[in-house]
Amino acid sequence: MDRRKVDVVLATVLIIISLIILTSDQLVEGGAETDLGSMFLPRIVAVLIILFSATIGIQSLKNLLQRKEMEDKELIVTNGYGGIFIYIGIFIAYWLLVPVFGFLVTTPFVMFSVALLLGGRNWIPMTAVSVITPILIFYGSSQFLRVFLPTWSL
Repeated sequence: MDRRKVDVVLATVLIIISLIILTSDQLVEGGAETDLGSMFLPRIVAVLIILFSATIGIQSLKNLLQRKEMEDKELIVTNGYGGIFIYIGIFIAYWLLVPVFGFLVTTPFVMFSVALLLGGRNWIPMTAVSVITPILIFYGSSQFLRVFLPTWSL
């Protein structure tokens, strides 16, 4: 399967959904109202999705239009379901372990495991993103949204 075509289609779908989130005020009903509004976080996430999807989609579309030769990493091998079962197993383990060990302990391991499963090879950036992202999410959710994620319970 050609990864470039998948990237273009997925980027287009994500951008359309994100534009709906940005333009519709009817998506949130009730919930906790913050000083920033109930649609603040979804709109920030939608903008980030648009930016990331656009960069991936534009690169893939450019390569498709220029008819560049495909590299090995641009070919999606669809043989076997082993990776899917491992992926599902990782998230079942995450679901079971978060209440016990907390968000800050389990999330970096899950992020790193998924990065390895998806073929990540640069250990330093993978480790950095796997540690920094949960810390930022934990801090942001507790300080700005007043949503407290699970903590260590042992």
